Amino acid sequence: MRTVTTKSGFTAELDETTLNDMELFDALTALDGGDMGVLPLVVGKIMGPAKKALYDHVRAENGTVPIESVTAEIRDIILALGGKNS
Repeated sequence: MRTVTTKSGFTAELDETTLNDMELFDALTALDGGDMGVLPLVVGKIMGPAKKALYDHVRAENGTVPIESVTAEIRDIILALGGKNS
């Protein structure tokens, strides 16, 4: 397990081997190709039980969870776990 902190200050303890998952790689490849429908899968695979905490961290005053905020956080988390910047 590794504690990661994003630029916005979100902190979570995550499994550093989470990026070594072919299903996650498939989903990231689809996401990079413009398939935003796989974003929930990507978030779930990377965050596991910490997904709710991430959503709460970026939740707007009106109660929504902005997609742009989630994608920025996931990008920071992937980089913190040792992934490449795409």
